[in-house]
Amino acid sequence: MACRKLLQGFLACVFVVLVSGGCGAGNDKISPAAGDEASSRGGPLLEYFKSTHPGKDVIILDKADLNSDNTEDMVVIFRESKETNSMLVVLDLSGSYQCTNEVPAPVSNQIIQFKDIDQKPPLEFIVQGMKGANVGYAIFRVEALKLEDLFGDGMKDCC
Repeated sequence: MACRKLLQGFLACVFVVLVSGGCGAGNDKISPAAGDEASSRGGPLLEYFKSTHPGKDVIILDKADLNSDNTEDMVVIFRESKETNSMLVVLDLSGSYQCTNEVPAPVSNQIIQFKDIDQKPPLEFIVQGMKGANVGYAIFRVEALKLEDLFGDGMKDCC
């Protein structure tokens, strides 16, 4: 129990440093305002998402190798309804694609940052955002084909 609290404290400190310092490996963030640029930069991963989630509006996406197979995968935050959003990762499995499980995502001001927090594969990523005045964040990792929530604060209030 003490180790878990220590780990949570450490991860909270890492998050504060990342957010306040502006660190983040992702620089391919795409929002719907980008129009055709979003489609071209999202490429086949975005097309796969659209085919498996017809009618869902993409809010933001970003790409990085999230399962350590030397191919770019894509984090997608998308609109479920007027007041709820979801997130998943589209994995590029050597040219075939698969989506992870969906998890709740922030309603507004979404940010995706990639960061190797534990200094070992696979790469972790941080999602933060808001719902009204509530701010939250969570740290995720893809394990096998599942999106795992490692640690967070306030996400239940902003999703």
